[in-house]
Amino acid sequence: MLDTLKEYGIKATFFVIYRDGEAEKALYKRIVEEGHTIGIHTASHNYNKIYASVEAYLADFQKVSAQVESVTGVKPEIFRFPGGSVNVYNKAIYKQLIAEMTRRGYVYYDWNSSTGDASGGSISVSDIVSYSLSTGQYDKKILLCHDGPGHQNTAEALPDIIEGLMEQDYSFAALDNSVAPICFGY
Repeated sequence: MLDTLKEYGIKATFFVIYRDGEAEKALYKRIVEEGHTIGIHTASHNYNKIYASVEAYLADFQKVSAQVESVTGVKPEIFRFPGGSVNVYNKAIYKQLIAEMTRRGYVYYDWNSSTGDASGGSISVSDIVSYSLSTGQYDKKILLCHDGPGHQNTAEALPDIIEGLMEQDYSFAALDNSVAPICFGY
């Protein structure tokens, strides 16, 4: 995905999970060095564990945030809740989570468009492109995509997604804490 983004001259946002291998650390560095925004997704990506309590979420968040800052020298200021800001796993604590993360100075982003690739490799390249281009016209579109193992079809679809969104008169930019977020209603 990074190679494709570079080819098109596009900056994007990567909400990362905790990985301690050298290859992953090099990837975090590359994201930052190439001018993309790096944000936090989660350390464990275990919904039952992270949404067990506000404290559990904060501990999970801190683990990956500290790692990203240590590896890249950049303190992440934005994040994406696993499953979105309001979901069946965090329904008992999402208001407290949002309040605490906002109090700590972080901005969270949901999405209003999706590639449909959350399930991984079971979705075809053509379906990924179709979902990405047909999920509505918005003044600002935040497209949810996944990368990494099991998401090769998303990487293959990326050029067609970019070109299709350009034909729909969208421009591209990485998110940062100055961009008004798309947030699910609650």
